[in-house]
Amino acid sequence: MIFYLSIKENYLSYVSKNFEKGPEMKKMTIQKLLTWAFTEELCKADAGTGGDGLAMIANAWSAVSEVEALGTLIDRSPNGFGVIPAFIEDGEPHEDALKLAETVRTLTHRGFDIPAGWQPFPEWDDERGLIAAEVERVLAFERARGERRTGKHAYNLIVTCAVLGRGPDWHADRPKERLVMRQGKPAWFIEKRFKDRFGRWHTMEVDGMDRSGHRPKKGAYRKYELSDKLRASILSRIDWIVWQAALKMLERENETGLSRHIVEPMRFDFAPWAGNCDPSTHMQVIENAI
Repeated sequence: MIFYLSIKENYLSYVSKNFEKGPEMKKMTIQKLLTWAFTEELCKADAGTGGDGLAMIANAWSAVSEVEALGTLIDRSPNGFGVIPAFIEDGEPHEDALKLAETVRTLTHRGFDIPAGWQPFPEWDDERGLIAAEVERVLAFERARGERRTGKHAYNLIVTCAVLGRGPDWHADRPKERLVMRQGKPAWFIEKRFKDRFGRWHTMEVDGMDRSGHRPKKGAYRKYELSDKLRASILSRIDWIVWQAALKMLERENETGLSRHIVEPMRFDFAPWAGNCDPSTHMQVIENAI
């Protein structure tokens, strides 16, 4: 009898340890969770909608041929989650993936502002101020357009980066500086003051070359310019900090509520290009901007 009770107690102890806890929770960072959701689960929505078996095989073979030739699919429309549906049905998307997709959609109701005075290239020397001037010119144009300040842009970034499994490429090479040329020769400039019809004084930059004397005018100077435009590099770094800010918000929103996953805290870096600069300042600015 005592031997029987001992076996029973051991059995009950085993059951309580291995079955009452339910399925094991998986720990993943929000970045890895999003990649799992958008590449493995959400593509199950609308999967296998290509028709009967033969048609599905034909479509799949066509897709393989296109991937081999072009490196991408061109004849499949994204489903409601913004990803290409699978060709073969494999059940419904995981409930945690659906929850993640729901919080990603909330990004469309948020906004983003480029901080005043933000410089995306602190690692570059800028003695002549050419980098700062180019950044200000591009940012003024982008503020007027406002596209990268919308939540829709942040939503598209999150989905794209989740599918690719990486963030925006922020790497950039500093362009060279060169003299401004005119007709194959270094140009000369001079500032000229003039008064408008209301009596207000203005300054404008004009040609500093004395054409009749074939020499520069008194006080003339030369100017430098960047050898390449920086717009693409600036926008890439804006995309990076928007992506990081959106990830941080999604991490916070999904700390609870997932049934089979635990969001493991990740380290956010809002300025990986800044080297030894303290990224916490950049983080605070972006957090306040959203």
